[in-house]
Amino acid sequence: MSKFMVGDRPWVIHIGQAPVSQPCPVCFGKCVVTLILGNGDSVELPCENCARGYEPPTGRVTEYVFSSGARQERIAQVETKQTPDSVEVEYRTVDHYCYKEDEVFYSEEDALALCAKKCAKAEEEQRTRAEYIKENVKKKYSWNAGYHLREAKREEESAARHREKAKLCKAKAGEE
Repeated sequence: MSKFMVGDRPWVIHIGQAPVSQPCPVCFGKCVVTLILGNGDSVELPCENCARGYEPPTGRVTEYVFSSGARQERIAQVETKQTPDSVEVEYRTVDHYCYKEDEVFYSEEDALALCAKKCAKAEEEQRTRAEYIKENVKKKYSWNAGYHLREAKREEESAARHREKAKLCKAKAGEE
């Protein structure tokens, strides 16, 4: 049996996210990071945390801040589903939102208490995900530094080889 009927105005939870632009937590708005190599040399690299695809780093990232609250909604439809173990009730509102039975309350205080719990859990998940991304980015920087140093060394060797060939060509041209 459902707690509410069509036409009732219970309190429901509302949880959302809003984008907020803030300085990059990796480069701190400088658009570059400094990687210290094992031999003590340092290499400046463009920050990949605040870069978007092929666009250069901006020094800013967009984070999402959780917002929550409770509001009263008018119930337009009550759906009851019978399973072998239980009865599941869903409420659909006039604004076409769908709420499970444990997200609908008689009082605003009860709805706000659940909002606080769900927001805390969501913020923890986002913080954990952000920490993982930072670690992954650090690995990427070190790989990129190694790659670019290898390429620089290869290009320097190539340039030296071409300089020697140019000297030989000049010497041959001078003999003729």
